[in-house]
Amino acid sequence: MLLGCGPLPGVSAPGADAIDLGPVTRLLDRMNAALRSLDYQGTLVYLIDNQLETLHLVHRIEEGRVQERLISMSGPMRTVTRERDRVTCVMPNGHPILVKSHARRAFMQPEPIDPRALSDRYRTELLDSARVAGRDTDVVAIRPLDEVRYGYQFYLDRATGLPLKSDLIDHRGEAIEQLLFTSIELSGTTAAPLPESADAQPPVVADRSADPPPPAWRFDQRPAGFELTMYDVMEGPQGAQIDHFVFSDRLSSYSVYIESNAVDGFDGVTRIGAVHAAGRVVDGHQVIAVGEVPAGTVAAAVSGVRSAVNANP
Repeated sequence: MLLGCGPLPGVSAPGADAIDLGPVTRLLDRMNAALRSLDYQGTLVYLIDNQLETLHLVHRIEEGRVQERLISMSGPMRTVTRERDRVTCVMPNGHPILVKSHARRAFMQPEPIDPRALSDRYRTELLDSARVAGRDTDVVAIRPLDEVRYGYQFYLDRATGLPLKSDLIDHRGEAIEQLLFTSIELSGTTAAPLPESADAQPPVVADRSADPPPPAWRFDQRPAGFELTMYDVMEGPQGAQIDHFVFSDRLSSYSVYIESNAVDGFDGVTRIGAVHAAGRVVDGHQVIAVGEVPAGTVAAAVSGVRSAVNANP
């Protein structure tokens, strides 16, 4: 959630009028507002595969834009800074890696979560309360209805609406990774307002329509529910030009990167923490799909990439 760098049959969901989204919708609307209006900093722990990492996060809002600085407090020293249209990573050797975007819309700006738009792929429910970092929270679960995507479980601070703990969960409700504050400090801010009813206007979501992809590429048989929401040309660490496509189901997402002149390209599926990546070479181009989604999803994503000039696999 903090460091976003990320064709199988779907299961039909019940209609939106069969799901009580009232309390959940109000809480998630409040969370959306808190993440875009409150300044805070604190210590986090990240847990995956029985490995624990401690992080320090500083989150600020400047001129309506999110600015974040994330510093590793255990293991090799790493820093990630996100501001405006760029993400800068300083690695243990001290060398910075800068990723820039030329997209017209905000780069890596998280979009509001609207459960009213998720009911065909997810089940949303309010669970019990819990204590996180010494503060009372309400627990909201967004559970996937198939094995193509992951869901989330948020622990939302009752005083501010901020998510103090986030679990990435599979379709069985089991946690794949956990991220939680052990301490948090707000900087002279006020709590985000709680909407009065579920009939309140949904959060404003940026235009999700993507610029048309280059005519050289097609994306056939995409994983169910994922649509192209962004196309951009990125400048890689060595100055290489990379076509970057983002596919989303309005909660989960994955990216497809296409780079020319592939030599000894990556072919297969790999995993780093909760992030899966799959790659193959298509007409001399390296194609890689990566995201916090199951392995089968990124594998299906790269298998559907076709050259428009040569449509054969």
